[in-house]
Amino acid sequence: MSRTADSPHPLAPGDRLDAIEARLNAVPDGWRQRDGDAGLIEDGNGHPVAVLGTSGDTRLPLGEWLATAPADTKWLAQQLRHAWEQLDRLNARIDDTDSP
Repeated sequence: MSRTADSPHPLAPGDRLDAIEARLNAVPDGWRQRDGDAGLIEDGNGHPVAVLGTSGDTRLPLGEWLATAPADTKWLAQQLRHAWEQLDRLNARIDDTDSP
């Protein structure tokens, strides 16, 4: 199945997903907001990866998004690949029934 679509991105969708997954695989697992400082995003070892310039334990939606982005992106990529595989299998079955 062809997954080409009108996109301003220079890569085909499958190639773009490969590139996203490659970048994602370079990110350490376990990003989180530091306890007591919602503006500090740290990796699983406690090393800062992003500082949003706030301090304290106030709710910070951008910090929540950054802290969960790697895991969320991994899940989305897996779901997209699974959906593409299902579509490919469905199209193969359709092609088989259309064949004489």
